[in-house]
Amino acid sequence: MTPQKVTRLSVLFVNYNSWRLCVDAVRSLLEHRPRADRSEPLPLEVIVVDNCSPMRDPDAEADLRALLGSGECAGELVMHDENGGYSKGMNLGLARASGDAVLVCNPDIVFLEGCVDRLLDAVERDPTVGAAAPEGFWDANCEGRLPPNILPTMGDLLALFAASLSPRMVRRYADRRTVDALRIWQATADVELPMLSGCCFVMLRSTIDRIGFFDERFPLYYEDTDLSMRMRRAGLRIVQVFGARIVHLYNRSGQTNAALAMERYYVSRRLYYRKWYGRLGTLVYDLLMKVQRTGWARRRATLCPQRAIHELGAYKGPPVIEFEREHAPFLVETALDPYFYLAAAMFGSGRRWTVGSKLFDSFGPATYYFRVLELAPTPRLIGVYRYTRIAWDAPDPVPEAQEVHHG
Repeated sequence: MTPQKVTRLSVLFVNYNSWRLCVDAVRSLLEHRPRADRSEPLPLEVIVVDNCSPMRDPDAEADLRALLGSGECAGELVMHDENGGYSKGMNLGLARASGDAVLVCNPDIVFLEGCVDRLLDAVERDPTVGAAAPEGFWDANCEGRLPPNILPTMGDLLALFAASLSPRMVRRYADRRTVDALRIWQATADVELPMLSGCCFVMLRSTIDRIGFFDERFPLYYEDTDLSMRMRRAGLRIVQVFGARIVHLYNRSGQTNAALAMERYYVSRRLYYRKWYGRLGTLVYDLLMKVQRTGWARRRATLCPQRAIHELGAYKGPPVIEFEREHAPFLVETALDPYFYLAAAMFGSGRRWTVGSKLFDSFGPATYYFRVLELAPTPRLIGVYRYTRIAWDAPDPVPEAQEVHHG
């Protein structure tokens, strides 16, 4: 394999009920157009496939068409006549693409300066790189680092099953995930990933021709996991490129129809274990799911996984955590549940921690959980905290802080 120079970039978006976010994503791409500083800027085509969105936004749709027809790129909006899932929408976009490199994008991302340039450089200079992925953040201030994906294996499936029945196993699973994630969160150079995230990555067209693109049998989720497996089996690496940054306003399309998203998630999950682990994988998966549907397992799943949760209260501003003593350095994991399987990461030091409001602007009023761990010499739990952000136009209660213990 020899290095390849990219001469034309195709950017693919799949939209579903995310018109305004998609406009912002395309606008940020054009604002930070790759290789704009060169005498001959890289030719760029942007293909947006709308997966038959039931929620239309005429103003945003008009803005999107205007961007795609502005002359800054060769743009096209494809109105798909079905919601065949992310993989099918992406494949439809790929069929219209003419670039020798492809940038895959969710509609709910924002590109930061230099991101696409760095991704292109990574796949150009190293033929062993099958996909180049950016550093992902939950907020425009880049304070909350997105969780790296865990490659699903049979061992991981069994560990998650054990965690669904035991609070102690939840904590053990979260601890292992944190240790693995720290390698990526604290990287100061390009770092190899176990799998890519379908929200944003660059592949060469020659790589796609070699190993294929998305498997359309996966209706939603696991299509990126399946592609990662094929990439790894082909001896190619998935690399997170240091300094290539995006903001990912996580799962906005799925939130518009959560029931359908979860239904498709479980279909894709079962298919993944069947495809990569055969009949045994299917048998084990079905057995574990059958146990999880029993009344006993459902009752076990309702147990709080944390020994103690410190209440921060409900208010409008950003959360503030005060510690009993100095800690340096420490990690703050932020999640929407006390399991911390999908947790953003922030770092701090001292006796006090707070964060800018933009991190929570992405989600609005909600209850957030924080898991704080001292990092030196090894990760050690300081405490778990709960904070409820309320709307700006709501009354601002000031409850007394309290600690809630769980057996």
